[in-house]
Amino acid sequence: MSADFMYADGQKHETVSGRRAGRTARGGKTPAKADKLLIRLGILVAGILVIELVWLCGITPLLPLSSVEVTGISGIDRALVLSRSGISSRSSYFTVNAAQAEKNLSELYQVESVRVVKRYPDTVQIFLEPRLPAALSLINSGGRLAPVYLDKRGMIIGFCEDGKKSTVEALPIISGLKFERPSLGAKPLDPMENFFARLDALNNTAPELLALISEIRVNKKIYNGFDLVLYPVNSGIKFRLEPELNEDSLRYMILMIDVFKETGLDVDEVDLRNGTASYVVKEAYSG
Repeated sequence: MSADFMYADGQKHETVSGRRAGRTARGGKTPAKADKLLIRLGILVAGILVIELVWLCGITPLLPLSSVEVTGISGIDRALVLSRSGISSRSSYFTVNAAQAEKNLSELYQVESVRVVKRYPDTVQIFLEPRLPAALSLINSGGRLAPVYLDKRGMIIGFCEDGKKSTVEALPIISGLKFERPSLGAKPLDPMENFFARLDALNNTAPELLALISEIRVNKKIYNGFDLVLYPVNSGIKFRLEPELNEDSLRYMILMIDVFKETGLDVDEVDLRNGTASYVVKEAYSG
């Protein structure tokens, strides 16, 4: 009875031990397979990342641009902008010279300033700022006088469309200008950038004063330089001023018009060039 018990117990013990041994053996193999799978997966992911990195850094920037954005000036010829930028259908991120493109685009008569931005790896953005009108003038185009817009440098930047209503209707008309070739992009023969810069400043600071002037005639002096002849709106008086046109001189001119109206003087011309006002009445001028 004791032997049977020992045998049974021993057999049972042996059986349990065998099962435990089997589990241990199988449990030892499972982590090894999992580690190999993770290693292979890591190698695969690393390989994919390397390929993407090589594609992104080494190949994509050499491929033709996927996007070229041009903004800032509506109606400008996109093909002209790209041509001046040196960008073609074959251009890539690396072949686009942003500094040279900005220099070339700034030479266009429509463009006041430009910024070319390269977005890695295959995009270029071109931001254009348009030239704004500071005055109007008349040029001979096709045998007839055509109104044009002038910017703050005196450059012709566009033709005025007949009957078009816009915020620049109050801009002063500048007459007496001479252009070598009266066409878009042309500047006056005489250096007058300071004069047009002052006009532009007055457009921003005192547009109501400029709106009271119907015409400004540039009167070239015999030897050098020029002065101005201003024709106020609804007044038969003309005023002669130095080229340094400013807000104070315009206010003084308007004040004198009111004084002449109150006194009843029929004045033909007022000269403000010497710091003191001198005037000529129409009777004395005509006689």
